[in-house]
Amino acid sequence: MPGLAARLSRALVACYPRRWRQRYAREVLAVLDQHQPSARTVLNLVAGAASTHLDPAWHRPKPGLPLLRTTALTCGAFVIVLGAPFAWWVHDQNWKDSHWHIGISGSVNAMAFGPGQHMLLTGTSGPMDGTDTLWNMASPAGPRRLAVFEGGAPTTLSPDGRTVATVSFADQPQLWNVTRPRHPARLAQLRTGDHSVLWGEAFSPDGRVLATAFTDRIYLWDLTRPAHPRLLRVLAAPVRPPSPAACGQPCQAPNPFYQGDIAFSPDGRLLAATSGRNQVAVWNVADPARATRVGAFAGPSGFIEAVAFAPGSDLLADVGTRGTVTLFNIAAGRPVRVAAMSTLPAARLAVDFCGSGCGPAGNFALRFAPDGRTLTAVVDFSAAVAPSGTQGPRWSVRDYVFTWNVTRRSVTRVAAFSHLAPTPVGGGNGGQPMLAPDGRTVVDGAPFGSFGITLWHLP
Repeated sequence: MPGLAARLSRALVACYPRRWRQRYAREVLAVLDQHQPSARTVLNLVAGAASTHLDPAWHRPKPGLPLLRTTALTCGAFVIVLGAPFAWWVHDQNWKDSHWHIGISGSVNAMAFGPGQHMLLTGTSGPMDGTDTLWNMASPAGPRRLAVFEGGAPTTLSPDGRTVATVSFADQPQLWNVTRPRHPARLAQLRTGDHSVLWGEAFSPDGRVLATAFTDRIYLWDLTRPAHPRLLRVLAAPVRPPSPAACGQPCQAPNPFYQGDIAFSPDGRLLAATSGRNQVAVWNVADPARATRVGAFAGPSGFIEAVAFAPGSDLLADVGTRGTVTLFNIAAGRPVRVAAMSTLPAARLAVDFCGSGCGPAGNFALRFAPDGRTLTAVVDFSAAVAPSGTQGPRWSVRDYVFTWNVTRRSVTRVAAFSHLAPTPVGGGNGGQPMLAPDGRTVVDGAPFGSFGITLWHLP
């Protein structure tokens, strides 16, 4: 039925007065190409066509009555002929507003690279708006914006760079075709019926499966035909919020849901995601329709902020809100802890929102280098400062980067870079950082109320 709405919408544009079409038709058709028209779109166009025909401003100074009558009869007949099947179709549609109200508030808090790091996707979300932006990164020193479209965080890009998975206004996953990066086209909305928080999305390495993580379950989708996604399986993955007793009153616990909390192994056979306050659950998804839970193991105290698989080995790493990075060997399905590394000693600006119960205010990113021998963690800490002449604390954000050489049995720290990304004192917290696939490029989003991104190349 979405195809019917698109055809009706384009046909109705031709029913507008000639002067209106000369001025606006091309722009409206371009918008219809970028979005998936619905029953609501069709009715809006019908009402618009009728109102413009009744408005003398869109006709010649002395329009003849026969011309108006002929045009009205033509459009009326068009609507009446299709009225019966259209009315039946409208009855089955979801009339809830499904579009973002694009505004200027929000922060860059989700990012993903395309193949070869030549394209970057950023997601910006605010209280009542959200957008995704595609960037040409052929010249990292001078990124070029390609397109902006509806979405927000979470968001991710398929391994072949052709499909974007993001979020709709109704908090449901939706897919966009970005084969033509300057003209993204909406493919489908993945209707789960789940009204909890959509916090993470991840493509399998071959791009044929999409995992969408809600508050307490993960949906696995078959994307062999991206325009017609098919639900394969639902996995139970509860995430428990911290109890008030753990934080004290008032409790301002950090949000436990982050894009980096869910990841496929490089061979696509395993899926790891946060499950429980400090638990990581692993599923065997070699056959997604029959995915089975391999097991769960405890990570560092606090909430898990990011997980990462090592290419070409059986290592899995995670990092929690306390800044501890834990390395596990998951050979034979039984995780064995290899090492635990702390990032807190160097983070002197770290602050704790609620005593010993919740952990520092910060965002975390984690990634192995392509050779699987180097693990890098980025810690984006917020610190409260009170500049002279101001009332109340303001916020400064700095990034810290830690790098380790890893094997199946040992870990050796290589370097730690502090104050890598100082952000001027201002309102709001920093965005969510990430590491590019090369493991050596750090990307960080701007604080709330700003839309910038910054890139650094590690030495």
